[in-house]
Amino acid sequence: MTMIALMPSDSTRRSPASVRADAEDSTLRPAVGIRRLLVTGRIRNTVAIAAGALFVPLFDLGGRAITLFVTRCFAGTGSVAIAAGVAVSLSLLAAALWMYVRYLRVSIEHVTKAIELHSASDDRAPLPERGPSAVLRLTRAIDFTRGRHAARLAELLDSQAAYAHDLQVPLKRMGVRCEALDDLALRRSLTRDLAEMKQLVEASMACARMQCNVEEPPTRVSVDALLSGLIDDYRDAGHCIELEGEVGYSIETCPHALRRVLVNLIDNALRYGSDVRLHLRVEAQAVVFAVLDNGPGIEPSQMEAVFAPWYRAPRTAARAPGSGLGLAIARRLTHAMHGELYLENRLTGGLEARLTLPLIVA
Repeated sequence: MTMIALMPSDSTRRSPASVRADAEDSTLRPAVGIRRLLVTGRIRNTVAIAAGALFVPLFDLGGRAITLFVTRCFAGTGSVAIAAGVAVSLSLLAAALWMYVRYLRVSIEHVTKAIELHSASDDRAPLPERGPSAVLRLTRAIDFTRGRHAARLAELLDSQAAYAHDLQVPLKRMGVRCEALDDLALRRSLTRDLAEMKQLVEASMACARMQCNVEEPPTRVSVDALLSGLIDDYRDAGHCIELEGEVGYSIETCPHALRRVLVNLIDNALRYGSDVRLHLRVEAQAVVFAVLDNGPGIEPSQMEAVFAPWYRAPRTAARAPGSGLGLAIARRLTHAMHGELYLENRLTGGLEARLTLPLIVA
């Protein structure tokens, strides 16, 4: 059988150079059109030439294509026109780049402010998506990372609370067994150690609850009735707390959070002092609660450090037991109520813990 090979003829066969040249010609047709318009006198405006040159990056053919584009656009024109066109092109390109950089900067600043606002209020809502695609991807990545971090933190805190809760049972068994000891001195020592361990366990559970705290919705509250009940509870426990001042009407606040903050402050005052008073006054746009004591006070350099969890001032740590969580929980709850909590040494001795809440009449 005879084999016949079919070979392309000279008319159909094309070299790679000719194919590449045709591709360049087809791509640079806008340049040829602009040159014809220049030759025929229809458009001799250098702004139009510059605008045509700005479309070159859309073809994405590299520097060689740009060179061919400019060469064919300005073929047959004077050097002055070429210089003017290039100058206008660069000016427009610089203006476009400046506008894009400014837009990018504004978008990044917007994301930065949103992150700072969310961090200050412990808000876990997604960040607002705004800006170019790069900023949008950055925002989504930050939201994804924040979500994973929050989930991991919640898991760790749940484990901490579970371990602390499970420790209460063996501690109770050890307390019962201590009562059966005949050695009185040993029994007292073990009882004191068990009491300290129990306090640490309760503090660990309180710390986990504080970190996972869900904000309480504000409701209508009679502050005078709340404080009167609180003072009665302390009186029943054998503590005399003097109350001065009143509001006279109901306000919008978080009753459970307010009571817990005041309990922490009063307990601290009773731990380090004997004469404890609670002063209440109403200002133009705020309600101020002041817990006063006659204790040793706090060093001025330690005023902010005592709000850190587990921290106790060296001056007062040896005077009374404690975990160092009371003030940390009080400030966190105060911020949740959009208030402020400050400490200040009194001139006559002792400490003043001042809680300021916004006045919203119900």
